[in-house]
Amino acid sequence: MQVIPTLLTTTEEQCADEISLFQKYFDRIQLDIADGKLVPNVTTQIDQIEKIILENKVSISKKVSYDFHLMVHDYNPDLKKIIKLNQLGVTVGTVLINAALHPDIEDLTSQYELTIGLDVFPQVQIDDLALEYNLLKIPAIQIMTVNPGFQGSPFMPDMLIKIEQLSKNNYRGQTMIDGGVNDSTISVIENAKNKPDFLCIGSYLTKAGDDFESRIEKLKRLE
Repeated sequence: MQVIPTLLTTTEEQCADEISLFQKYFDRIQLDIADGKLVPNVTTQIDQIEKIILENKVSISKKVSYDFHLMVHDYNPDLKKIIKLNQLGVTVGTVLINAALHPDIEDLTSQYELTIGLDVFPQVQIDDLALEYNLLKIPAIQIMTVNPGFQGSPFMPDMLIKIEQLSKNNYRGQTMIDGGVNDSTISVIENAKNKPDFLCIGSYLTKAGDDFESRIEKLKRLE
């Protein structure tokens, strides 16, 4: 399992500070974008990220790829903004769109020339996804292991069964889990029948304080 730090920020200053910090330690970072509609929270928006780049408040490393977790109801405007970030030098990795919105992944991938995967909230069932999509053509699926919107929500171990269900449906893309990963839950994840490829980790790192370095060392041992 590999670690992807997940940054859920609410101000431009916080966003710039966390990007600057985490790209020193990781070559892949996920940015959470929430609109207050799909989830009950509003985070730093993509045009604000563009602003801090243009104002030189943060220097984006070309060695780091950025995933975008779009917890937004209207994702097309954000996909256009992500393309603008790419033109500013941001290496764009995977863009995750909420599966409950029934996005046409193949069409969006062709239209925007981005790598687009699915974000699966707790209420979404894998069997339903398998009926709706050709899973062989979905590059990444992220399983939410919390009720999304705020960092620090309680871990939902029952969601790990979805990794096994994806395997049974012959899914071969990247599997990711997001939410509630910390010292207490890592052992649960490690003991699961099917482990995810990536652990997207938020508050365990962003709120680590003086334990930041030691927590990074612990997580690196999982890889």
